[in-house]
Amino acid sequence: MTKTRNDFSARTKLDLALRASYVCSSCKLSTVGPSDEAPDAVTMIGVAAHICSAAPGPGARRYDPTMTPEERSHIDNGIWLCASCGVLIDRDEKRFTADHLRRMKREHEGSRRIEGSGSDAEGDLISIGRDIVAVGSIVHSGPDGTRVRLSHFVSGSGRDLWSLNRDFGTWLPERRYVLLNELGFGGLLADPPIVERVGQAYEVQFRLQDQVPRRDAAASLSTMSREDGRLLHGLEAYIQHFETVLGMALGTWFADLGQGSDLSDLYWRYRGSPWFGRLAMMEMIRLSCIPRFKEGRDGPSTPFLAVNRIDRVEVPSFDLTNQKLAIEVRFDLEGLGQWDHVLSVFVSTPEQLARGRENARFHNKKLRTIEAENRKV
Repeated sequence: MTKTRNDFSARTKLDLALRASYVCSSCKLSTVGPSDEAPDAVTMIGVAAHICSAAPGPGARRYDPTMTPEERSHIDNGIWLCASCGVLIDRDEKRFTADHLRRMKREHEGSRRIEGSGSDAEGDLISIGRDIVAVGSIVHSGPDGTRVRLSHFVSGSGRDLWSLNRDFGTWLPERRYVLLNELGFGGLLADPPIVERVGQAYEVQFRLQDQVPRRDAAASLSTMSREDGRLLHGLEAYIQHFETVLGMALGTWFADLGQGSDLSDLYWRYRGSPWFGRLAMMEMIRLSCIPRFKEGRDGPSTPFLAVNRIDRVEVPSFDLTNQKLAIEVRFDLEGLGQWDHVLSVFVSTPEQLARGRENARFHNKKLRTIEAENRKV
């Protein structure tokens, strides 16, 4: 049977939920919370609803025959609602027109800024490794370590938290980290964190390893300009370095598939959302605080080798100029202190990302084959 429904992908459903902060765009009630069935059980009553119906037929609301299948399954045609409001909009097409729902979605997403008011239900982003990202806040910091409270998850779940101790030893050394947007820095975990359920939230206690040394930004640094070939010195050289690191998409460098930035992926996933700036800030914290471990180097170092802390990241416009995005940043630089600048970062298209990663994997495989043959000689 030929499929006629143009459903959302799992990725699109998750992004709709995140952009709405798991809050119904209509009635403003939370759509996710703890269940009493188990310590890690979650109740979800949210739905990714189509603005214009996913398929024609009896009961199809706001179906638009001029839309392509790709447009019907695109995030632009979705709105996050609770189950009750999802039923309601499909029972009253006169009241809930497509334009009305698009306006509702736009206004709701615009209101869900995650800077919050400082209450326990709000907070900023906290990442534990690559797979657990949550909104939370710091509740304690001292000689015994740091304790954070996680109010709800952006990615990952309570189950992933509970399995930290079991899985910690299997993580790559550079993946055992915590990133804290609230403080603008992070670090590698010294040992497995301790997880505790406190009411409807989770609290995580952890200790970080000592930070790796930073390069003095006031010291001389020289490099060749990628634009015109002239020699760049000092801060000019650092600016090009920051822009190059952010513009090289993760997985596109054949010699090291783990090198690069998620910024291009984040742009296409969260373009137009207040989440983008916060997630971009978290990515810059990772690049400034989490070292890469490579053989043959003089110890570990971070990609943002002169940055102590990320104090601010703002995106005034999502418009690209020659595929470059203007990002306002405030870094605390080793030897210079606070530094404000507008970085111009190259953003790869989804097609460029797919092609670049395919080519990188192909050449990386060839490189590994050559290295293995050389070791046999």
